[in-house]
Amino acid sequence: MRRNQTEVVTVQLDMANRLSTDFDLMHSVAATTDARNEEIRAMLQAFIGRMGSVPSSVWGGLAAVRFKDVLDRWNAESMRLYRVLQTIAETIRHNEVALREAGENHARHVAAAGGNL
Repeated sequence: MRRNQTEVVTVQLDMANRLSTDFDLMHSVAATTDARNEEIRAMLQAFIGRMGSVPSSVWGGLAAVRFKDVLDRWNAESMRLYRVLQTIAETIRHNEVALREAGENHARHVAAAGGNL
């Protein structure tokens, strides 16, 4: 193997190792986001359930209506947060796959170009 080919292979391996580590990190972050999302959702649902179980005798009239509105808003925001965190995790996973494919494609092009040196 000529010197240039050796250098190209060394650079490719170094880049592949770094990219692989970054892809593993992306995968880990997506999984962690999913796990935390489920934890947060369970915690908020428990809170909303607990607050929703307050007897109607505690609140009356306008206060009862306002209290219900607050609970409805909390629940809606909780669902919104859940969906947003799901989307973030899905985006990270999608980007990991797309970047991995792009990196592999790039490595093939570099290898092909290096073979012609």
